[in-house]
Amino acid sequence: GTVRALGKCLDDASSGTADGTLVQLWTCNGTNAQKWTVNGTQLVNAAAAKCLDVPGSATANGTQLDVWTCNGGANQQWSVG
Repeated sequence: GTVRALGKCLDDASSGTADGTLVQLWTCNGTNAQKWTVNGTQLVNAAAAKCLDVPGSATANGTQLDVWTCNGGANQQWSVG
């Protein structure tokens, strides 16, 4: 499904498939770039077949997210609550 905030969707930029492709908020358009599957605690993007990822396990405010090959790392584990 889609992950939404402020009327926008979480989007794999340009449907990129390379590790490190930026994830952004974008106008919802129904493409695979905006479709995410929950796999345990990971969010997997349909276009990239990669996980939502915090680059380098950074913890600084304002850290930008990307997609990266799923590896089970703590920087790819997500929870809501």
